[in-house]
Amino acid sequence: MLLGVVAVVLSGAAGARSNPPALRVSDVTAEATGPSGADATYTVKAFDPGTGTPLAATCDTPSGTAGTGSFDVTAHFPVGATPVSCETTTLDATTVTESATVTIQDTTPPTVTVPADVTATTSDPGGTAVSYPEATASDVVDGALTPTCSPPSGSTFPPGTTIVTCSATDSHGNTGSASFNVTVTVVDTTPPVLTLPSDITTTSGSNAGTVVTYSASATDNTDGSITPSCTPASGSSFPVGTTTVTCTATDSHGNSSTGTFQVTVDLVDTTPPVLTVPADFTMTTGKPGGAVVTYSASATDNLDGAIVPSCSPASGATFPLGATTVTCTATDAHSNTAQKTFAVTVVLVDATPPSLTGVPPNSRREADGPAGSVVNYVPPTAIDDVDGPVPVACAPASGKTFPLGTTKVTCTATDSHGNSASASFEVSVVDTTPPRIVVPPDSFVYATSDAGIPTASAPVQAFLAAATANDLVDPQPTIVNDAPSLLPLGATTITFTATDASVNTARASAVLTVKPQPPPGTPQPPPPSVDRTPPDDVSGLKATVGNRLVRLAWQLPTAKDFDHVQITRSGTAPGASQTVVYTGKAKTFSDRNLQNNVEYRYVATSFDHAGNNSPGVAVTATPKRALLVSPPDGAKLTAPPKLAWIASAGARYYNVQLFRGAEKILSAWPTTSSLALRKAWRYRGQRYRMTPGTYRWYVWPGVGAKADKRYGPLLGTNSFDIV
Repeated sequence: MLLGVVAVVLSGAAGARSNPPALRVSDVTAEATGPSGADATYTVKAFDPGTGTPLAATCDTPSGTAGTGSFDVTAHFPVGATPVSCETTTLDATTVTESATVTIQDTTPPTVTVPADVTATTSDPGGTAVSYPEATASDVVDGALTPTCSPPSGSTFPPGTTIVTCSATDSHGNTGSASFNVTVTVVDTTPPVLTLPSDITTTSGSNAGTVVTYSASATDNTDGSITPSCTPASGSSFPVGTTTVTCTATDSHGNSSTGTFQVTVDLVDTTPPVLTVPADFTMTTGKPGGAVVTYSASATDNLDGAIVPSCSPASGATFPLGATTVTCTATDAHSNTAQKTFAVTVVLVDATPPSLTGVPPNSRREADGPAGSVVNYVPPTAIDDVDGPVPVACAPASGKTFPLGTTKVTCTATDSHGNSASASFEVSVVDTTPPRIVVPPDSFVYATSDAGIPTASAPVQAFLAAATANDLVDPQPTIVNDAPSLLPLGATTITFTATDASVNTARASAVLTVKPQPPPGTPQPPPPSVDRTPPDDVSGLKATVGNRLVRLAWQLPTAKDFDHVQITRSGTAPGASQTVVYTGKAKTFSDRNLQNNVEYRYVATSFDHAGNNSPGVAVTATPKRALLVSPPDGAKLTAPPKLAWIASAGARYYNVQLFRGAEKILSAWPTTSSLALRKAWRYRGQRYRMTPGTYRWYVWPGVGAKADKRYGPLLGTNSFDIV
């Protein structure tokens, strides 16, 4: 059998010639196919080096081998290296000899044949000895071989599957191997050995029983220590009486052992009830006679369950001022008794905030200018359980300027003990007043073509630009017009529209007449000379109120063409209708026969001779009858005054409160409409003196009995200074 040619090796004495050698013989390496070796083929090439003519050659292996030119020689060679020699003669009668080596090698490992997988059983968890059939091995060159196996047959194999590997090595060092499995299965039929406690007896002071703990264990010949499962489990609550505990231990092969023992719980009641009372606590009251105190005390017994304790003083009783000890006792059906005490301290403290009434509703107010409007409102009335009427402070205060939009007013009353109550309402300042628009007087222009004149032309633009507008709130209202892009011949009415920032609009119209195109060279008429500069507003507009009376005063504008002032009166609500109440050049005006306690809004507008008007100035005023008579508000005094006010119908008494800064220093209840202050006095246990400073006093009318604490609206508040 031909296994292949590995290489050709040339030898001889032709190394120095430039012509190719006359004879070449190839070396060969082949794999053995049996103990005797293998067939192999080597190649011989014999050619004359000068002419390339094929030459006859002979070789010694096998003996008598001959050929011409290029030819192959096949023969059977033994394992190992065999030399081969060939000879030829060139045309010039030169004898040439070449040799080569044929090598037959063994690199094929033996083939190992192992038994099929082996299974065995044992009851020993350590495993068992297993013998298995012998493995065999065969080698191409060496023939039959004896393999070695690990673990060897007859070894002790552990439970589970073990891989056995068998290998054989031939004489040339080639090793072959194969494996099979030995599986040992443990067959366990022995149950665990269970160890349980003896019967247990214990006591409980509760009908519910008691918690019992115990220890149970088990061991198995295969698994070793096993934790048994017991019912009821250790640590369970066992009822009064006898309970059988059943324990079972099962090994990993399903072998089980079961055992029982008994737990007996005897009932013995020596436990008193568990009494729960409040911790010491303090409560406050505004009544010197004490306060009704409620509390909760409870008790539970291990056998009787819930028990109602007996407490003295009882919950719901009136406790006097100071500390009172409450004693509570609970006794169960077996005369076991528990007792506890706690302390209740009643402190005379005013913890109740004043009560606010008469909170103004949410309102809307017309804007008086870009900054908003001065808003006046009647603050709520506050009554306190201890102090009686209490002054109310609101922010923003009545009479302040409220900006455009919605402002939340918060009113707060605080009694002499620092208790506060608050209420709020909203004031929305809106602009619903349209701008005032002044349009140019009717005028004319000449056409620039037979069709008319473009609106973009200078004469038309000069006419349109003469329109002006101003607004009480928006300093720069916008003005648009509806003039077409081309004004035709004849009269066209153009409407001007002024719009302020609140989208209020005003409209007015003017007529522009387009006359036919004049002869060439005729100039356009000059734009109308129109005064559209508004006069300045009046300045220093102020309002003072009296009984059904509002007095207005102002300074006149400085414009040279000033003509007159117009004053309108309306309500303060958005969109309220306006009435002209004054037109002229005076600096004052008195509006009489008004309704007291109603807020009025006045707008003063300046006009010039050309009819231009200023944006206007607004002021609000509420006529009322002054109820606080003496001393007048803001008076400067050197001695304590006598406070006097107008009597209120239906009042049986009055509450007068005096403050120095934020501190209330006097509260009195005269039955007449006056109160003489003194240089020194006592109030709430503290002594006060009329020292220099600013004082503010308040008066409320009292209705009905004084104990009812019913008061009418605040009559008023004034201040005076002691200097």
